[in-house]
Amino acid sequence: METHIPLIVRNVDLDDDETLEQLAINLADFGWQETGGQVVATFFTESSDPVAAAAAAALCIRRVLPQASVERVDEQFVSLADIAARAGLSHEAVRLWAAGKRRTTGAPFPAPRAEVGQGRTATKIWTWPEVLVWLEAHYCLDLEPDTAYLTVRQVTQLNALLQEPRKENRRGRWQPVATAGVTRTLGMVDAALEEGVAPGPTVVRYAVPTGRR
Repeated sequence: METHIPLIVRNVDLDDDETLEQLAINLADFGWQETGGQVVATFFTESSDPVAAAAAAALCIRRVLPQASVERVDEQFVSLADIAARAGLSHEAVRLWAAGKRRTTGAPFPAPRAEVGQGRTATKIWTWPEVLVWLEAHYCLDLEPDTAYLTVRQVTQLNALLQEPRKENRRGRWQPVATAGVTRTLGMVDAALEEGVAPGPTVVRYAVPTGRR
């Protein structure tokens, strides 16, 4: 099972030729795209500790692109209309699930994460990974086969790690020290950076798209 971890990255211009060259050479094992005005770098890992692997991957981004800021996990917020479109279902069916009027047994539809707007124009939003898990568990709809996402708890853990103060090694530069399969805490990664440990080989699996979704 491969875990997909979309990370919101600031200060990266996907229209800049020099940046694209750096991504293609050094960060091609991420999926890069711009959506909703945000640059998202999706990290792919089969590690048993995806949080630590993603934290190490964020260090790689900062090493290659010093101006970049890996802000947080993109939780992929969706509305009822988005859910219906992605799942190939009617809007009414999804609305009834969310209202608790269509399925009376088993776990209820995931609770909305937030509400945007006020009054009659208010729109509830959910996280797509939570909806995916529910659809597969209750209706056997495996919309993204062999794909996993971080749990809510793991998202919280990774976001906390991404907010930790940066550290530099003796030469004042970041160094990537882990690939997708490495299980380390961020503290261990920082220690490796300070010791100047060289990175292991990285297998490039995904090309860098130059267009927008």
